[in-house]
Amino acid sequence: MRGEMSNMATWEQFERAEPELAAAGRRLFGKQYAYLATVSAQGAPRVHPTTPILSGGRLFISVSDASPKRRDLDRDGRYALHALPGPDDGEFYLTGRARRNDDATTKAQAHEDATFTPRASDPLFEFEISTCLWSRWENVGQPGTYPVRRIWHDR
Repeated sequence: MRGEMSNMATWEQFERAEPELAAAGRRLFGKQYAYLATVSAQGAPRVHPTTPILSGGRLFISVSDASPKRRDLDRDGRYALHALPGPDDGEFYLTGRARRNDDATTKAQAHEDATFTPRASDPLFEFEISTCLWSRWENVGQPGTYPVRRIWHDR
């Protein structure tokens, strides 16, 4: 892996700290697609569809080497990852840093655990988690609809 991982949480650490939030994330990420926000070379936000991979207590994505998201993450690992809405319009959102993970064993296991078939040549990025926001809506479509939100920050 390039550089050392910071003091942000791995998925496993997040899951131990907030099992209910992590379970919601697993359910929503299980829909396969999510939206990844990165920072472009010009400093502007950029949004990409992606498919998260939960493997070995860690959160990854595998991307094409030619992808703009690969270039953005290699240059500036800051990210936001937003799952597709779930039941009750539930939302799950993470922020933190992503770093390329070049360990062959980790990459092989993550590719095996993926819900799609990554190419062996595709770079793998591991996501550290600094913040999680989970929301669900009560009384959806009714007068008085309101959100129920939980926020977690890694300390």
